[in-house]
Amino acid sequence: MAITAVDKMKIGKYLKEHAVGDIFYLDMCDYLAKRGKISDIEFLEYFTECVANEFRKTEKVSVKQVIKLISVTEAFVVWVHEAKSEVREETLDKIRSFKEFYEEYLIRNVFDSDDDIMATLDSITETVNELYPQETKSESVSKYINQIAELQLEIKGLQKELAEVTRLYENLQVSFNQKDEQVVSLQEQNITLGKDVRGKKKEIDTLTQTIESLNARISELESLLTQAKEEITVLEPYKAQFETLESEVQNLRSIIEEDAKAKRAEARYAVKCSKIEALIYQKLLLEGANIDELVRYVKAQGLTTNSGEVATLLRRVKQKINVESSSFSLTPNYRIVQPRLIEDELFTIDVPFGCKYYDIMLVSDFHIKEFDRKVLSGFDALNDYCTKNGIRLVLNLGDFYQGFSARPLDYENAVKNYKVVEQAVSIIPKADDIYHAILGGNHDRNIANYGFDPISLLASEREDFINLGYTHSTISLANPTGILGIFDIHHPDTFNFPISLDENGIDIGEITEYLSSIYTRQGRNKDESYIDILGHTHRSQFNYPGSYYFLPPFFEGGSKKGACHLRVYFDEDTGIKYMVFMPLNFSNSKLVQNNEIVYQKVLTR
Repeated sequence: MAITAVDKMKIGKYLKEHAVGDIFYLDMCDYLAKRGKISDIEFLEYFTECVANEFRKTEKVSVKQVIKLISVTEAFVVWVHEAKSEVREETLDKIRSFKEFYEEYLIRNVFDSDDDIMATLDSITETVNELYPQETKSESVSKYINQIAELQLEIKGLQKELAEVTRLYENLQVSFNQKDEQVVSLQEQNITLGKDVRGKKKEIDTLTQTIESLNARISELESLLTQAKEEITVLEPYKAQFETLESEVQNLRSIIEEDAKAKRAEARYAVKCSKIEALIYQKLLLEGANIDELVRYVKAQGLTTNSGEVATLLRRVKQKINVESSSFSLTPNYRIVQPRLIEDELFTIDVPFGCKYYDIMLVSDFHIKEFDRKVLSGFDALNDYCTKNGIRLVLNLGDFYQGFSARPLDYENAVKNYKVVEQAVSIIPKADDIYHAILGGNHDRNIANYGFDPISLLASEREDFINLGYTHSTISLANPTGILGIFDIHHPDTFNFPISLDENGIDIGEITEYLSSIYTRQGRNKDESYIDILGHTHRSQFNYPGSYYFLPPFFEGGSKKGACHLRVYFDEDTGIKYMVFMPLNFSNSKLVQNNEIVYQKVLTR
């Protein structure tokens, strides 16, 4: 679907309102209300032409605008390449010529070069040449040398032919000069008379054709005139109907124009409401306030509003953010509080009847703060491994998000956190029949201080994500005959778990004390759990006597980062027979198994 003039106006407004790092393809489609209708290629070609047009101007261009347009163009080059979309060669050539356009613009207008623009142009040229390499210089030069050699051979042949023609011409010239002058004069007269005769004949033919054409046109016009008179007679009764229809059309145009004005006003009001919602969130995040105080705060930021409008928009904020009201007077006082976070959740895995073993992917500590190429590539590697190995369930042991936090809470980090969660809903790649069950960690809990549960929000918007609550969850494996066994997963809260790390590994005493408190609180015996699996430590370690397994971070940690493929074997009489832990490392952007750890629980008496 082509980008319309209205779309171009909206795109220009969108670029003014967003910094380079905040511009995303799907976000832009949502803003235009055309999700999926405008392709990456259309956006790329549009922004490429925008940059070229900037350098065709005769007046001085805005440095910030040019840099933003070039940066957005570069981002779309990367996106279409990752999406394996085909880019026209003339589009790539135009992007490679940006620096030439800029230099011509500087010479034409006698302006000085800007270092920031040049740096941005160097970056996009490097990106295009890296993603779409051209012929090497040596290959090009070799081709041109061969072409030059072929042309030189052709020139030599033409020179020989020219020499021969010149010789023949000179011979003919000598022969002609020897002719009798009288014969030459007669020939000249004959030629002149022949030209005159041909000219007169041509004029006569032209005049004859013109007369015939005019006669035919006269006959045609007479016929049309007769036909028009007949049509006028037939159409005369419809004259009144036409005048009525013309009036109705005029009325419809007025209605359409009024509707367009109403829609423009509605759009402006929607933008205003969005700004007021942000101000309400900002005010309540920093301190509690009642409706009147919110009205004054919004007006202080230069927006007109009233108590009814603020109350309505406050209800919208409540739909996304946890806002509570409390007051010792008749006027409610509103403030943002952390939502109630679920802990000690029980999650049941349905194991097919008669199944000998069940595969689970264990991951932890993603610490996502933006969805860059590295993060998306990591999700692709995870989904690819699960698909190839028949794994349908990914258990994530916490700190899914990095979280932007500060003390006291600030609005800038609140917006960053909510934007990352919104992007997670739309950007994380899906894979058929693969589900992610996420246990919240301490970094995810920090985000909840801003009034929303990031794990619950993701699970509510995506069917392939499951909320396991925070800190601890019990995983039950069951088939139609009953429970086959359980194991527990944990992500200790940093403030309540001062874990000790040294060259010998992890202080198991503190782990044991921490887990004992959980089992005591739940009224359970630790032997009921086949094994305890923990995130948070950023270590990959197995403690056989204590029945503990510690997961490494998925994205951070250098050579220590990775995941674990868990295969649980069953026995018809005892339930879980034993487990096999297969640690995975990254190699060439793929998850690769490096060893196996066979574990069978020894019950303590």
